[in-house]
Amino acid sequence: MLCRHYPPRSPGFVLPLAMGASMVLLLGSLSAHTVSLQVRLQGIREQQQRQAEDRLASAGQQWLADLHRSHPCLLALPLEHWDSQGLACAPAQAIASLKAGQVLGSSYRLVGWRPQLVPAELLLELAAAAGQPARQGAFAVQLAPAQPQPQITDVRLVGLQGVAP
Repeated sequence: MLCRHYPPRSPGFVLPLAMGASMVLLLGSLSAHTVSLQVRLQGIREQQQRQAEDRLASAGQQWLADLHRSHPCLLALPLEHWDSQGLACAPAQAIASLKAGQVLGSSYRLVGWRPQLVPAELLLELAAAAGQPARQGAFAVQLAPAQPQPQITDVRLVGLQGVAP
């Protein structure tokens, strides 16, 4: 019985090279996937912000229209004076209904009304809904002095003032 001795083989280099290349490709595709997910999430957040701004703009316009139509005497009074001086021109129930409302399926509440500023400032807060936090927005309202009540000449959403806790 004869034993043949083969020369020792050199260790292969193709398998480690292939594994290294596949690892690089895997890491590259994972990073590209992560970037695409981040871009998608950023797009969703921007869309939610635009929707909140749209609901706030609608709420502000609706609130000002309701106020001007039903109780224009309150246009000249800051919100802090509505429960005292405002009762002379509007019943308490009407004042309470002006402090909260619904627009585009979202609830909102009046946070501030400062007609003494130029332009007048309106602050509204959208209630939290569907996984979104409550958001506050500010409006610049141009009031033209008219007798017996001021007239609204322009309404502009200044923007989101932050996310309410």
